[in-house]
Amino acid sequence: MKTDAFPLNYFKSIWSPRQIFKNRHQLNWFQIFIVLLFVNSLLMIPVSLNYTKMDTFPVEDTLPDSFGLIDESAVLKLQQGKYENGTLVLPESFVLISENGTISGMLTESEIEETLAPENALIFQENEFVIKEGNQSLSTIPYTKDFDLSKVTNTAELKEALSRQWFIKNKGYTVATLMFLVFTITLVSTLFLTFGSAIFLYLTRKSQFSSINSYKESVNLLTNCIGLPSLIALLIGSIQFDIVIMLMIQSVGLVIMLLFVFYKTRFNDKMNKNEVKKDLGVRVHD
Repeated sequence: MKTDAFPLNYFKSIWSPRQIFKNRHQLNWFQIFIVLLFVNSLLMIPVSLNYTKMDTFPVEDTLPDSFGLIDESAVLKLQQGKYENGTLVLPESFVLISENGTISGMLTESEIEETLAPENALIFQENEFVIKEGNQSLSTIPYTKDFDLSKVTNTAELKEALSRQWFIKNKGYTVATLMFLVFTITLVSTLFLTFGSAIFLYLTRKSQFSSINSYKESVNLLTNCIGLPSLIALLIGSIQFDIVIMLMIQSVGLVIMLLFVFYKTRFNDKMNKNEVKKDLGVRVHD
């Protein structure tokens, strides 16, 4: 197997500062983008593991007006219900009206249409509850088998119980949306870190000691530098997930790797060759 073929050549170049600098010519632009997508995907592994473990979601942040209708009166009404195998039976129907909308339960079809007239509404029926939030389409959430509001004691617990029901139905869409947002943020961060830092590295070409001759070399070099820190961020994130810490490890690690490269090579190919000769015991003439 040829180790100088892509992508094996990239993995061969990320462990040693000298190899990082020496192999700054090996990737073309397409391969650089592929590597950066791969590096970003490493950060997404802990994200996906964390999100798949979620069992609830703060729906109040997504539907603030309808969930804002929930008060102690609604808690008392729903506490009186009998819950069994995903069904709700209330002793009587109810409608709680406020200036922002209505909360109701066990209504007839005609009563439901009337209750949905306000901008915001929560309607609790036998097998499901309905959420109306402004101009958004109605959300119908079926009860799970273990749904039970008889033991809720305050509005926070009621909101949490309803959020769990909402998330169970919408988990796939919610997790996919969250992962897309995080993927976009981390990708922008990775690209900005690599291509932005490469501008300053490219400016060293004006120095007579630097062997960096093109912007692409600078980007390739930083792409090599970011590989190992991203792997470390993956390991840390898998143990204790925090996307901010992971991005910090990646960015600080990139700087540290670049400093190591400078210390070992001074960004100069001749310096690198001389160091090799010294390691072999060959006398180097000035």
